[in-house]
Order: sequence, then structure tokens, then C-alpha cells
Amino acid sequence: MSVLTTLQFNDDPEHITSQNDYVEYSKWVHSHSPAIQRLLGLSEDYVPGAEKAYLDHGKPAIFCSGYNWEPIFVYSLGVTPVAYTEMGRYSEREDMLTAEEFYQFPVETCSMVKCTVGQWHKRLTTGSIKRLLGNSSSCEPFNLAFEVMRKRGYDVFNNEVLYRGPTVHGDRLEALIQFMVEQLLDVAEWVTGERKVDESSLKREIARKNRLLTKLKRILELRVLHPFYMKTLAIILTLNVGLNNYFGKPEEYEKAIDSLIQELESAKVNDSDLKSVIPLVWAGGTGQEFGVYEAIDNAGGALLGLRSAPFRYVREDVPPLEAIARWVYDNTAAGAGVFARNVIEAEVEKLKAKGIILYGYIGCSFASVDREMWRRYFHEKGHPCLNLEGSFQTGSPSGQVLTRVKAFIEMLAANR
Repeated sequence: MSVLTTLQFNDDPEHITSQNDYVEYSKWVHSHSPAIQRLLGLSEDYVPGAEKAYLDHGKPAIFCSGYNWEPIFVYSLGVTPVAYTEMGRYSEREDMLTAEEFYQFPVETCSMVKCTVGQWHKRLTTGSIKRLLGNSSSCEPFNLAFEVMRKRGYDVFNNEVLYRGPTVHGDRLEALIQFMVEQLLDVAEWVTGERKVDESSLKREIARKNRLLTKLKRILELRVLHPFYMKTLAIILTLNVGLNNYFGKPEEYEKAIDSLIQELESAKVNDSDLKSVIPLVWAGGTGQEFGVYEAIDNAGGALLGLRSAPFRYVREDVPPLEAIARWVYDNTAAGAGVFARNVIEAEVEKLKAKGIILYGYIGCSFASVDREMWRRYFHEKGHPCLNLEGSFQTGSPSGQVLTRVKAFIEMLAANR
């Protein structure tokens, strides 16, 4: 029996351990907003819905990172991109053990990678999606995971590393653009069997992306006036996940976003909310420890700025393949930790944020270095930071993590 059955009239989510029940609880919390309930429902159905459509109706789908250029391009090929990072929501301790004991991943390997490997392993005999678009730019543990899955029978395509150094301009940049275009054509050939793209379809997906970027920016602007209308889990899923891959249902996602804008524009501003809110900036990935988000809400915090989502527009004045390539190199660059810090700082200043929450996964040493650099930098600038490391598998966050979140926001409240 779902936890929600005994919880639906009890405003106390602390004993929930299932990520799906956290989503159900959040739908109940947002009973005032049909749009947010719809967005949470789309998130809930994303992976299982895409797999069901693939198994029952033969709808083409591939696993991919679910962010950056991949969803835009994959949708243009008539295929549903299924974000493998979202499979962590369904992971259990046994998935971690599968990665560590069966595949011999070191214990200290990033929990997100191990959970994903365990989930792919479960699907080896289910007839589920067996095509996997990798991305060498992700991280080395994931590159290892892609190769392990290839040996186990998955059809894997892993593109080359795509980075632009901070001094790369002119002819060197144009050479990188052409290299990326060739990579995109390689992906198209792997997906469809033909080394070409339907430019009109890709243009439509680029236009959709830009349209939704504008709409999500509007939502973030409106949330400053209505900081508690949309709670933390809902905005994290809508922005960090949904804006990238549309939960596998682009048209439905956009309709829900339009409805949310209408709701926010019609909502009455609550002056007491504006006085009591503790505005925060979130910098990091989308962890599966949904209890962290509930702790933020319960302590009076509101995530009004998020670093993870790319908000640069894709150019529409150049050929679509070139536009995707230029967007990639404008959004990712060597030395990205410094550039990301600048984005975080701009968000803090724009929102007059009281604090910053830096979130990463246990075992991701690369990101942990960035977060520690950011923490020290912002501490010296007088901006309080909380640096959290969480696990990716399903279940409740540790009591220590929740205590740190509550104490951090209470400290900000006391110093307001």
C-alpha cells in the first residue's frame, strides 16, 4: 500500500522513503495548482511511460543523458530521448551492489553511475530499450559504464569529447563547429541508418527549445513574487529535468507550462510570503534524495535561482546543425567551474539570495572540487553556502543531511 494512502491528510512527509511517494505527496501539496500537478505527473510517468510506449506500441526510444543537445536532436529524428539519469529514482541498494559486485565498479564510484548501471542490468532480459547514446563529455565513470553495457549487448554510440577552451575563437572555433556537425551526422546515421537530418524537423525542435526557455524564464520571474506557490521538488523537476527533455512528451509539457504561467500571473501577491521567504540559489544536479527538498520547504526556504539549466538560446539565423554545434560550444567550455561560478554569482545578486546550496553526488570527485572552490569563493564574498553530498539511489536522505539543511536555513533566517 502506498505511503500516500495513510499520508494524504497528514502534512508530514518525513517518514516517506519512496521517491514516487514523494512525488505523489508533492501533487497533494500542490492541490491549488492543476498545472503543477500535471507537471509532476509527467515527471512520474517519464521513464515508465516511454518504456511502455516502446514495448507496447513500438514507439522508437533511446537512452541518453537527457540534457544539453541530445534531446533536441533526438526528438528531431522522431525518437523519444529517455534520460538514464532519471532511472535513479527507481534504484535500490541491490542496484548499487550489482555495479560493485557483478561489474566490479569501485565502491567509491559515483552513486549515479552505479545506480544507472544496476538499472540497465535489470533491463537486459526484459525486452526494453537497448539503444544507448553516450556522451564522452559526461565523465570517465560513465564512459566506463557505456563500454560495459556495450559488452553486455546494448547498442551503444558514444560521441567524442566536445569542449571549447576559453581562448578558442576564429578558425579554431570554426573547425570545432564542423567537427560537431560531423558528430551529429554520425548520431543521425546510428539512429536512423541515414547520414542526414530533416532540417525542417530540427528547426522546429530548436524553435521549441527557445520558446520554452523564454517561458521558463517567465516562471522564474513570477516565482520571485510567489515564492511558495511552487515548492522545491516541483521546480527542480520542472526546470532541471523537464526543460531539458520535456518528460518525453513535449506538447503536454508545454501546455502545462503555459497553464502554470497563467496561474502565476493570476495569483494574488502575498506580502507576508515576501517578508518571510528565505531566497536561495541551487547549484548542482538533481539528486534523488527528495527529502532534502522537503527540508528546504519546511524551513521556509525557496529555491528562486537554479544554476543547472542552460539558458542560452539556440541560434535560428544559421543552418540548424550549425546552430546546435554553436549552442554546445557556447554552453560548455574548459575551465567551466569558473564560468559556472560567475552564473551562480549573477543569480545571487539578481535575487538578493540569502544563501547558496551546492549539491553533488557521493563519489563524483570532479564536481566536489568545483563545489569546494565555489564554497570558499562565496564564503570570502560574504555569501553563506551549504555544500551537500548526496546519494543517488532511492530512499530517504540521512538524518545528518536533513539536520544540516534545516540548521543552514535557520541560521539564514536568524541573520535576516
